[in-house]
Amino acid sequence: MRRGFIAGLAAALLALQTAASGAQEPSREGSVQAKASVAKVLVDAHVLAPGGGVLLGLTPDDFLLRVGGEEVRVEEVEFIPADRSELPPKAPGDVVEPGTPEFPEGRLIVLFFQADFGRYRTKGLMRMANEMVLFLDRLLPTDRVAVLSYDSHLKLRLDFTNDRAAIHRALFDTLKIGGAPEPAPSSPFPSLGVHFDVDAARKAHNVERGLLVTAKALQKIPGGKTMLFLGWGLRVDRVPTDWKWHALAVSALQEARVNVFTLDVSDADWHTLETELMHLADTTGGTYAKTHVFSAQALDLAFRAIEGRYVIVFARPDRPPGRHAIELTLRTKKGRVLARPFYDDP
Repeated sequence: MRRGFIAGLAAALLALQTAASGAQEPSREGSVQAKASVAKVLVDAHVLAPGGGVLLGLTPDDFLLRVGGEEVRVEEVEFIPADRSELPPKAPGDVVEPGTPEFPEGRLIVLFFQADFGRYRTKGLMRMANEMVLFLDRLLPTDRVAVLSYDSHLKLRLDFTNDRAAIHRALFDTLKIGGAPEPAPSSPFPSLGVHFDVDAARKAHNVERGLLVTAKALQKIPGGKTMLFLGWGLRVDRVPTDWKWHALAVSALQEARVNVFTLDVSDADWHTLETELMHLADTTGGTYAKTHVFSAQALDLAFRAIEGRYVIVFARPDRPPGRHAIELTLRTKKGRVLARPFYDDP
């Protein structure tokens, strides 16, 4: 079945990452792993209809894929609704292989707040924290939300949970500058805290390193994820090492299958750091939006975009190792495809 193929491929890719890091993933009785070749590339894509929201009913023939400017056939497409797991339901007689990774039942949403001492940015963060509270009612019972903040270093404020009261508290904890207690993992699975490198988080002296630490922890959890980055800029110090950490963070986010939607909290019609926020969204398959005027609308567009996603698979072209540009669009239907513009061939 198609859905089994997609889940099996995702599990195989995760197994490669796990083998490379020497870690072991939890397994769950009842999960299924299909046999799949790792000579495939998997891309998570949100496809938006002209009026916003998810464009439904797309097949492989609806997508036009180019790799390095050359057209490549899309082999498999699977739509994953917001309340579903990537893993197909267990059928009678299915055999569960030991060590098969389990997949979250619904969406994993990471809220990443970039705090600041400045009055104008703090005002924007407070405004967005209040707006986010209103959007908690749009969460589904299967959604799991984690909350992180970055000021002088990275802090995990809340592990993945569907406890709305806890999420509400964590939203406003992000406005506090200073130390933060280390939250205990909310549950055996999925848990960001289990894989969160506390020492690396304390040593994250720029926001790019904070994103890198977060992405490395997310790599241990199978399936696609969504990050809402509520902040004001990247590469703030404009030093050469910022490029290094930024590139490492983008690569790690790709491996973790994270689409980043950046919400600019600056109280300004334009500022010099906004292009970096746009770039982060573009390279991870998300969107960029300003929040200083229509903050509720910016959040609404992001929430509508993540109501479902497509998992797209194509055969890895015979190309030399390295990073290869991909362009994913629609052939005839009108809509916007949000997907990362590259893949890495080790």
